[in-house]
Amino acid sequence: MRSEAIEEKPDKTVSRIILGTWVMGGNHWGFCDDLDALRAIDTALDNGINAIDTAPIYGDGHAEELVGKAIQGKRDRVFLATKCGLDIYSKKYERNLSPSYIEHDLSQSLKRLKTDYIDLYQCHWPDPQTPIEETMAALQRFREEGKIRRIGVSNFNDKELREAMRYAPLFSLQSHYSLLERGVEQGILPICRENNMNFFSYGSLGAGVLTGKYREVQRFPRGDARSFFYRFFKPRYWQKVRILVDKLEEIALTRDTRPGAIALSWLLGQPGVRSVIVGARSSEQVLDNIAHVPVELTSHEMKVLDHLSSVIYTR
Repeated sequence: MRSEAIEEKPDKTVSRIILGTWVMGGNHWGFCDDLDALRAIDTALDNGINAIDTAPIYGDGHAEELVGKAIQGKRDRVFLATKCGLDIYSKKYERNLSPSYIEHDLSQSLKRLKTDYIDLYQCHWPDPQTPIEETMAALQRFREEGKIRRIGVSNFNDKELREAMRYAPLFSLQSHYSLLERGVEQGILPICRENNMNFFSYGSLGAGVLTGKYREVQRFPRGDARSFFYRFFKPRYWQKVRILVDKLEEIALTRDTRPGAIALSWLLGQPGVRSVIVGARSSEQVLDNIAHVPVELTSHEMKVLDHLSSVIYTR
């Protein structure tokens, strides 16, 4: 099986690679064909990936609808993770982790996903307007009701994470982490390690940069996530980014694999990282993403990649 599994409480395993579905929503990554997306999910489930990560905001519910369609008859094989707290219904997309909003958000996600429970329900972003104690109390109630199995958070900083941990047992934290974005190493990852909490990375391939697909600086349409969400696309960083990608390509050549496999293997080799979330819009991309992962990198290769990554944002 290409996606090695990790131990997970109480009775399931989560594959080391998790299928991300942001691109399938169709609103922030350019066009994604629904049939291709459904095939991508099937391919993932047939090739050792058993975990799918989605969210209501991905296409205003469209990604969840596709996932719900794809997992019919396969629900018992899937570790299903979704999120709450970004208001898609008002079209303002404001953060809202109030108990009443989460209750509505959860009921709609369950309908779109065509299931009666969520394996992992995550606060998508912190909401400074709602006391975290109230949010966690609501999530605990939904857990007791059997609508969700586990509670997680996403994009919380170290202070927010510690506060959330005071009020509920957290299964996981999901955050941006790759060779191109390493801010979690200073605070978040140590907390996860200390508390035996699962850490899931998103942006694991740097929006495709770490696969080597972009030779030059790119310009994306307004509204495309790559135009506003990732700082490494900025021209002032690009030369150092390309030096890193060149090294990934060089290592990949010696292993008869692809640079993305090397980037994911570096990430999976970081202490505290349990699984990496990797998006795909087609079966081909799924197979590309899981091929040969993890590659056993030497300590020298890990150190070289670490150094080239660490200097990207320095002057």
